[in-house]
Amino acid sequence: MADERAGGPASYRGISVLIHGSGETAMAVLAAALARQEVGSFGWADCTAAAEVPESGARWVLEEGSEASYAPRVVPDDLLPAHVDDGGIGAWLVRDPAGTETAARLAAYLRLPSVIQRMVARTVSSNARAVLVLTNVDALPGISVDRSLGPIETHETLHREGVTLLVTFRGNPTNILRAPFDRVYRVDGRADLPWQEARVAIERGGPDDGLASGETFGTRLPWLGLSGSPLGDQRPHPHHRLR
Repeated sequence: MADERAGGPASYRGISVLIHGSGETAMAVLAAALARQEVGSFGWADCTAAAEVPESGARWVLEEGSEASYAPRVVPDDLLPAHVDDGGIGAWLVRDPAGTETAARLAAYLRLPSVIQRMVARTVSSNARAVLVLTNVDALPGISVDRSLGPIETHETLHREGVTLLVTFRGNPTNILRAPFDRVYRVDGRADLPWQEARVAIERGGPDDGLASGETFGTRLPWLGLSGSPLGDQRPHPHHRLR
């Protein structure tokens, strides 16, 4: 788990962010930018099929931000948790007044999708925080996505353990998937236009997000040092500009 202390929840509480719409690179830029606000680097996994070629700009900015040369490919079975035996977990723990609560925390964590558990294990920072970016979940079977990421219990466990999860979805997610996320952004971008021209709408969130609905990324993300000029370099800037 993301907490370095076995005796209680992490001091930092994570959040869940859903980014959906059109413009794969624009959604990747927003996810990477929000992730880099939380920590220096983040964990990233992609859900597209091996035969599908992701947009080069999206892959570039996510590789730079995660400091990884590739992203693990997520398959439907990765959304399943391992089988958890609550009685067996309790037997591992020293019997003390806090044992029941600790066993319950551990059991809840082990019910998370296996891909999330693996990502947390690889990306926990020195201050016991983990930020994960899961891209293009629309490529997986919808029923599997809803069952794994739709339950509020999944997000409550992540929050309690100090894990922030950012998910991108090309298109319109179901209400089941949308419901448990703390923040929901809709991105309107086009493949024939630079990502800086994409527009973002806040469907759930607050004014402290640093974004306002309806304006272009180039206008609304000056704190990233990202140019909004369609005449400039169209590649996302290196990761040190995303901090």
